[in-house]
Amino acid sequence: MSTHTGHQLLYQCDQHMAQQMKQHKSKVHHALQNAVNRKVRIETVDQEVLEGTLVGYDKTFIYISMEPVQSRGYYPYPGGYYPPRPRPPYYPSNVILPLALFDLLTLTLLLV
Repeated sequence: MSTHTGHQLLYQCDQHMAQQMKQHKSKVHHALQNAVNRKVRIETVDQEVLEGTLVGYDKTFIYISMEPVQSRGYYPYPGGYYPPRPRPPYYPSNVILPLALFDLLTLTLLLV
């Protein structure tokens, strides 16, 4: 472990791991080439599952357009049920979510 004058090294990525991450990013980029503007399902290393439309990617992130979830239920209250609440006017019609490439576990093209 090397130290610089007045600095202590806290963490250094293993060279083998760094090479593995570069290969992973390269494989993801290759897979994304024909998937832009198509619906995808993504599972992250934290077991989050997201669905949306792939709108772009760069060397660090992929960008997914998430469609808003519409409320279909009714809200209970003492006298019965309220109808679904409307979205506030400032709520965006869709949200672009950036995902780090190294967080991706699976990327599935959805045929719709």
